[in-house]
Formats: sequence, C-alpha cells, structure tokens
Amino acid sequence: MSKNSNSKFSLAIILSILFHVLLIIFLCYKAIQDDSDNYGTVNGQSIDAIMVDPSIMTEQYNRQSQSQKNQQQLRQQVDEQITKQNQLLQQKQLEQQQYLKDLEKERLKLAEKLKQEQLEAEKKAAQEKQEAEKRAAEEKAAQEKLEAEKRAAEEKAAQEKQEAEKRAAEEKAVREKLEAEKRAAAEKAAQEKQEAEKKAAEEKAAREKKEAAKRAAQQKAANDKAVNDLLGELTTGGSSAPATRKGVSNGELDKYKFLVKTAISNKFINPNRLYVGQRCQLQIQIAPDGLLLDHKVLSGDDALCREAVAATLLAIIPEPSQILYPEVKKMIINFEP
Repeated sequence: MSKNSNSKFSLAIILSILFHVLLIIFLCYKAIQDDSDNYGTVNGQSIDAIMVDPSIMTEQYNRQSQSQKNQQQLRQQVDEQITKQNQLLQQKQLEQQQYLKDLEKERLKLAEKLKQEQLEAEKKAAQEKQEAEKRAAEEKAAQEKLEAEKRAAEEKAAQEKQEAEKRAAEEKAVREKLEAEKRAAAEKAAQEKQEAEKKAAEEKAAREKKEAAKRAAQQKAANDKAVNDLLGELTTGGSSAPATRKGVSNGELDKYKFLVKTAISNKFINPNRLYVGQRCQLQIQIAPDGLLLDHKVLSGDDALCREAVAATLLAIIPEPSQILYPEVKKMIINFEP
C-alpha cells in the first residue's frame, strides 16, 4: 500500500513540474511574439512611413523595457514558484520519507508481532501436536491393553471351555461306565436273584421234604417213647427219674452264632466293602432244624439292614443240637462290615 501511495505522489509532482515548465515556455513565447508583432505597427496597423517619430521610439523602448521587466518578473515569479514547488516537493518528499519510515516501522513492528504470533502459534501447535501425540499414544496403549486383556479373556474362556468340555466328556465317560457297571450289576443281581430264588425254591422243597421226614421220624420217636414210657411204667411200677441235660458253654454258643452269621453273609449280593462304616442289628427265630421262622430289624442303617434281611431269607441256617437249641431259637446277630 505504501509503494502505491508513493507512486501516485511522485506522478503528481512530475505532472505539476511539467505543467509549470510549459506555462513558462508559453509566456516567454507570447512575450516575444507580441514584441515582433508590434514592431513597425501602431495599434495593429503597418507603418509605411520611413520616418520614425522619436516619441514612438521612446514608447517602443519603454514598452520593450517594460516587457523585459515583465519577463524578468515573470521569470522571477516562475523561479520563485519553482523554488517554492521544489521546497514543497522536498517537504513532501521528507514527509513521504518520514511516512515511509513510519510505515516501515509499523511494518517491522507488525512483522515482529506477526512473527511472534507465528512463533507462539507454532509453539502452541507443537504443544498441541505433542499433547495430541501423547493422547494418541495413551489411547493406543489403552487400546492395546484392552485388546490384550480381551485376547487373554478369550484364550482363558476357550481354555475353560476346553477344560469344561474335557471334564464333561470325562464325567460322561464315568457316568456311562457307572451306568454300564450298574446295568451289569443289575443284570448280575437279577441273575443271582433268579438263581437264588431257584435255589431257595429247591432248598425250600428239600427242607420241606426233610421236615416231613423229620416230623415223621419225630412222630415215630414220640410214639416209640410213649410206648417205651408205657412199658417202663409197667415194668417199674410207675416210678420215674428226672431227665438230665448237659450245660451249654459260651464257646459252643458263640461258635454256632458265628456259623449262622457266616451263612447269612455268604448270601450278600453286594460286596461288604460297600457298607463299610455301617451297622445293623437283626433278630431271628429258628426251628429246631434251623428253619427260619421269623426275623426283625432292631436297629442300624437301612441299606445294610435290607441286604442282611435278603441274605437271611436266602441262607441255609445250620441245625443246632438239641442241647443248644433253647439258647439259640431266638438270637441277635450284629452285622458291621
């Protein structure tokens, strides 16, 4: 903007100087023209006379002198005007130079301000860039951490799922094995039960046959005894002697109870190890030939007691001696595997 203003101001000064120079040239040319036109004429008319009036010469001289004076004054005015214009031009130039200096100062100040602002802006931009990069790095680190945690969680979940599937497969295999063993045990138990029932039926038939034979023998013995007693009374005159019986020792009693408990335990379907820690107290009543007449659970665990009752019904109880029978016709057996 300052360069534009300076160009316009210089153009105006140059035009002004050219205008004054042309004006001076025109005035000088006019004065010379007037002198040459008026020479030999009076009031614009030609003088044909050869004789010259001295007054006219004097007037002519005076006019020329005045014209020269006017020209001199005009030149002086022009010089003064030029001097004044030069002074004004110099003043204008000084003012213009001062204005340009002021503009340069303002420009330098503005440039310095702009430079400072630019430096501050660059500093701020660098700081903001650094903060943005820091935030980006933190966000990236946080994102990477989240992704790492997510991957770890997914891997852990996959591992837990794999372990769960493995445990489920193992549990399924165990269940299938247990079910297979259970089915096998059930089939075996059913077969053993069937065999036991068949055997029990056979044993029952044998016992019934044995009992029938025994009852027949007892009946015969009773009849023989009655006959003998009758004969004895007839022969002894009716006197009688008390019958004597040997006593039963604890050893014989314990031995017989052991035989009965063993006979029952041998009929257990399930192994005794399944009832470790359990107990059952069972009371039984038998006939003189060992036939089971009655049974009753006094106390104990249900599972073991059920097994003991089932085994008792299948067992063949050994026949006690006549001396031992009164002591064992009702007896209590304790089962503690």
